[in-house]
Amino acid sequence: MARHSLRFWRNRVWVLAVLLVGAALRLWEVGEVPPGLYHDEAQHGMDALAVLQGNFPLYFTANNGREPLFIYLVTLFVGVLGRSPLAVRLPSFFIGFLTLAAMYDLAKVLWNRRVARWAVAVLSVTFWHVHLSRVGFRAILLPLFTALYLAQAARALRTGRARHWIAAGALYGASWYTYMAARFTPIALALIVGYGLLWHRKRALKAWRGVLLFCGAAFFILAPLGIYTLQYPDVVLQRTGQVSIFSPEINEGDLWSTLLKHTARTAGMFFIRGDRIWRHNLAWRPVWGPALGLCFVIGLGVAFAGFRKYPSLALPLLWTATMTIPTLLAEDAPHFLRGVGVLPTAAFFPALGLTWVESCITHHVSRITHHVSSFKFYVSRSMLPLFLLFIALFHTTYDYFVRYANAPLAYHWFEAGPVEMAGRINMRLGEGWDGERFLHIPVKDQTVYVAPKLWQPKAWTSVPFLVPESRVHFLPVETSPSLGDGVAFVVWPHTEWASDVLPYLPHPAYLSVVPGPRAQGDKDETPFMIALFVQAEPRPEVPAPVARFEQGIVLSTTRVYPAGQDVQVHLWWNVEQTPTGPYTVFVHYLRDGERIAQDDGQPGMGYLPTTIWHAGDWVLDIHILPDVMPDPARDSLRIGLYQSNTVEGLSVLDWAGNPAGGWVIVEMNDE
Repeated sequence: MARHSLRFWRNRVWVLAVLLVGAALRLWEVGEVPPGLYHDEAQHGMDALAVLQGNFPLYFTANNGREPLFIYLVTLFVGVLGRSPLAVRLPSFFIGFLTLAAMYDLAKVLWNRRVARWAVAVLSVTFWHVHLSRVGFRAILLPLFTALYLAQAARALRTGRARHWIAAGALYGASWYTYMAARFTPIALALIVGYGLLWHRKRALKAWRGVLLFCGAAFFILAPLGIYTLQYPDVVLQRTGQVSIFSPEINEGDLWSTLLKHTARTAGMFFIRGDRIWRHNLAWRPVWGPALGLCFVIGLGVAFAGFRKYPSLALPLLWTATMTIPTLLAEDAPHFLRGVGVLPTAAFFPALGLTWVESCITHHVSRITHHVSSFKFYVSRSMLPLFLLFIALFHTTYDYFVRYANAPLAYHWFEAGPVEMAGRINMRLGEGWDGERFLHIPVKDQTVYVAPKLWQPKAWTSVPFLVPESRVHFLPVETSPSLGDGVAFVVWPHTEWASDVLPYLPHPAYLSVVPGPRAQGDKDETPFMIALFVQAEPRPEVPAPVARFEQGIVLSTTRVYPAGQDVQVHLWWNVEQTPTGPYTVFVHYLRDGERIAQDDGQPGMGYLPTTIWHAGDWVLDIHILPDVMPDPARDSLRIGLYQSNTVEGLSVLDWAGNPAGGWVIVEMNDE
């Protein structure tokens, strides 16, 4: 009795520890890693806002059509947490965590607690599932429902109880409301039925009443979506035709070669090379590293060896093989979203491999030791499997939170630049999500104008999701705005925008042009700037001048900021009288008195020329100097202005107002 109690609590502690590790991997910095919010995720947020306004569709037609269940879950979180990446992604954490528990339950029903412990441990540290539990893709729901209805079906076969058949059928029908890969599950079910009739006919025929209950419950739940599909097949099925390898645009006229290539890639995704798309994976990383990859191969051998005799071993083989079809028959194989149906059954193979290793050690240890405590025996037999599992945990943690979290392409492929831009807009408005948290300050009397191109859903859906449309205006300007707490124009920098913005800047004011974030689309070779923030704010208290120039132009202060391999030199100009002409600013970066970098240009990155300055303005002027690493003890700046047309310099004035040279030297230590 005592030994049974010890095993009971040891199992509980093991499962609890594994669940805590799984929760930590899925919850740490959730909403921030990965950065950004891809437009598929943001569209879930947009649909959630529509639901909160009273629209309750059975199927969401935007973005190539999407099943509804995940979006309704997102709606709950957006309603409580507001417009933020966290509100869209947090449902995935709870779904992923529940999947771990469902995985344990399924493995326990199919085999025993020992296999179940290893199965939930494997899924807990699997990079693929960790990632899906941290992003707002509806695919995360399919593994949960798969584990739930397979566990109920296994219980139904074991007990013959009607309630398990009905629960399995209802959960199976509900799975069709999760992700489109569920459409391939009838093939898997048909193969399982065929397997049962071929090798376990007596038991299979005995379950015919239960199968009818399963089908009836599934049909009842699935009927509304089925009717909708019959009414609008072009809406529900349009995405399938776009990505199928049967399309000549994808197979390039060679279907069989494409099919063979995709089959090889899909088979190798588990331990050779995985998904290349940064939104789904650390590019090319296989599902499992060397440790669990080896266990996967062992587990496959165990499953094939007992395939005919044990239905519990046939299930993961048949299910995993079938649910690779969605990625095998589509472009970009292997594709970890389309192939998500292989989870959780694919995770059984490393678990079976770990169980086999543990059993071999148990057999060996039991032969050479006869007088050892049960605890020491337990530790000795589990040491090697635990070590393999620890290696997998280390690889997943390092790959995800170091390599993946800091990868530039992960930043860009999740469209973090537009998300950062939306946060900046909200900061100016003084409400909403500012890029890190929700603002809890009085709403500012700011006017923000946004270029329509930056707001279109086809550009970056995260912007209209994160920023309430009622709080912004759109270019072109219809009436000149008052200064209030400030005016900002968020412009698309790759068009001629100056004439639509600069004449409407209020004066006198603190003027600045700040570069926005950068983005890089899937097919872009290099990142590009997506916005400029042209801003006018109330003039703050201006510091004592560094130097006075002719034309009433005063250099107030300077700052140097490292920016990767470059430096940004920020100058602030105090305008005491309206300049009479266009002037160019030059900045020489000196080291030990020798010039090592230089930038000449119109103030404000070329966008705030002196011809638009008014008396009383205070102007931020940014100059970027490439390939400079600051050394404050040796570095200084040489700063001046000259007439843009004649190259005639403006003189620096001494304390009495007399010319005293053509530039000013600013020591870095004096900033």
